[in-house]
Amino acid sequence: MANKRNGQGRRRQARRAQSKRDRTRDSQEQNGKQNQLQMQLNDFVKSLSGVLLDITALEVNTMVVERINGDKFIPWQTYRDIYLIELDYLERNEIHESLRDRYLELRKTLEMDYALLLSNPKSDLYSSAMMSSEGNHQVLTDPQMEVSEQTTQLPDPLKSQASPEMARVKQLLGDGQFLRSLRKLGELKTCMDSRNEKLLAMEAEHPGHSSAAIAQAVKTDMIYAQTVIQLDGDVINRYSEEILDHPYRDVILQIHKESVETGERQWRGLLGFAIDIVQSALARGTNISFLSDRVDN
Repeated sequence: MANKRNGQGRRRQARRAQSKRDRTRDSQEQNGKQNQLQMQLNDFVKSLSGVLLDITALEVNTMVVERINGDKFIPWQTYRDIYLIELDYLERNEIHESLRDRYLELRKTLEMDYALLLSNPKSDLYSSAMMSSEGNHQVLTDPQMEVSEQTTQLPDPLKSQASPEMARVKQLLGDGQFLRSLRKLGELKTCMDSRNEKLLAMEAEHPGHSSAAIAQAVKTDMIYAQTVIQLDGDVINRYSEEILDHPYRDVILQIHKESVETGERQWRGLLGFAIDIVQSALARGTNISFLSDRVDN
């Protein structure tokens, strides 16, 4: 009888111990889920901070294009295509004379964006060597610098997949700030490529005409009007000289005006949404101290 009672007691103790372990495990799982959700929220707010920095100004560009290009943005392909631009590239690809400086400026802008990341201590790509060697940041200090194979600091996307260079390319293309700049440069290059095709076709149809005359005759794939609205209320309007004698000048300007009004409404709505998200995160105690660090930068 005593043995039976002892056995029952041990079974009750075992059940209580198992129940306690189950509660502990459930509590740990719940805490783990909460920590995971908190980390996801922190990551979301962190990515939102980068967007906030980019939407402190609204920019509306209006251009007339011969056709709309529906190609998807592929970061590696865009990076590779812009990386290859240099003087020999312009010759090999028969870039029209009126566009050559713009192509080179596009390549230099990519170089400058990378140099700014390397020289920024708050960037994940920061390199102390970049700051210690004057030659490494020449693109930031010398407006006359020509980007070439000898002067570029950008990692080469044409190396083998296993090379250290390709690892640097992948790291660079994982940076949100660089990707946003790369997307815009890619859109500009697409327009320039389209205009170049039209210029070359026009040149073939009218041999003997000067490059300037050909450029004047082609009225597509160029920005005719640009409006920039700053968060502090400053408004900058720019109009291309070519719009003055464009046969559809009034239509283009009206479309631009309507685009600015629509863009401003959407921009303010996006700003309000982003601010609400950040305020909600602050109310929940989410750690977003990095936001002030990036804004200060």
